Amino acid sequence: MKKIAFIESASEMGGVEFSTLYLAAHLDRQKWQPVVICPREGMLASACRAENVEVQIIPAPELLPTSIRINLADLRIPNPFAWLWNMAVLWRGANMLRGFLAHTHPELIVTKGMSAHFLGGLAARLAKIRCVWHVQDFISERFFGLYRAVFGLATSILPDEIVVDGKSIANQLPARVQKNTFVILNGVDINIFRPNENARTALRAELNLPPQDLIIGHAARITPWKGQHHLLEAFGKIAAKYPNIRLLLVGAAIFDHDDYEKQLHTRAKELHLADRITFAGFRTDLANVLNAMDIFAYPSVEKDTSPLALLSALACGLPVVAFDIEGVQEVLGTSGMIVPVRDENKLAAALEVLINDSALREKMKNASREKALEKFSLEQYVRSMEKVFLQEI
Repeated sequence: MKKIAFIESASEMGGVEFSTLYLAAHLDRQKWQPVVICPREGMLASACRAENVEVQIIPAPELLPTSIRINLADLRIPNPFAWLWNMAVLWRGANMLRGFLAHTHPELIVTKGMSAHFLGGLAARLAKIRCVWHVQDFISERFFGLYRAVFGLATSILPDEIVVDGKSIANQLPARVQKNTFVILNGVDINIFRPNENARTALRAELNLPPQDLIIGHAARITPWKGQHHLLEAFGKIAAKYPNIRLLLVGAAIFDHDDYEKQLHTRAKELHLADRITFAGFRTDLANVLNAMDIFAYPSVEKDTSPLALLSALACGLPVVAFDIEGVQEVLGTSGMIVPVRDENKLAAALEVLINDSALREKMKNASREKALEKFSLEQYVRSMEKVFLQEI
């Protein structure tokens, strides 16, 4: 067996962390011995242990924000002190991590999350261990491409190969690393994420959602670029016309976006729709939550690449309406209804089409499930990743 170490940037569960869990738990255990390295205890560590995946807690260095927000102008400027500080603490952290790697002798390191790419990549270079960056975050174009340039330089030095979960990320990388860059879209367990009438009934009862109502749903972290405010406004445009529809928002705020979540609640009250919009918070039973929905809306306005929530919705056989961003196009193709980004009127109109056409909803439900079975099964995803790890592609 080959020992493989996954180095994570975070300990709580988001899309990147779920993909780490799925991958580590479903590798061929005849070939691989996975260990997930987390910066602290959290839901990821607990979930990995529940799947009999070894976990090591190695504190990561605390990094400073690399920019300063000027609130009056809502602008950001680079923080040179933070860049220098972060370089110093990353070097120190990489040397500490190298000690652990030298003791455990993994044959391959896979980094997950932006800070982990630098920390784990540098530690791998110091320990002379092959390193794969699994890049699932769009690279910021701020400051005239400064972040992208720094990241591009690092891709030429630290990783041996790069896996990205969308073509839009691959297109951001320098030409010199394209030959070692592989596009592998994410996958979900189609046996867990599947149409389930029992789950639908139970979850609706738990959330006090009337069984006869039509539920428009969304699941993602609560943050402005996920576009929940656009979905809320679109719902507001059609709610009065259809008293039997409801909106279900699943997810929690992260980082500094608590104010954004409060704004969503306030806006729901302003629209006099608080009794028809359910904020379910963070849920671990995503398959059950999705089965409570009739239509899945995905209003991300930027940078999403093969998002797990969207793939999970397809696997559960939900018709999808989404904004027209590259990562969503790559997943949906012709399987969903795609409308212009930030166009709340077009979003509302697309939702209204599905509300009024049960035959179209049924057709799209079948197309969604077929797409997931064909393209986005967890088995396909894991086998494709293993081919990179084994250098077979």
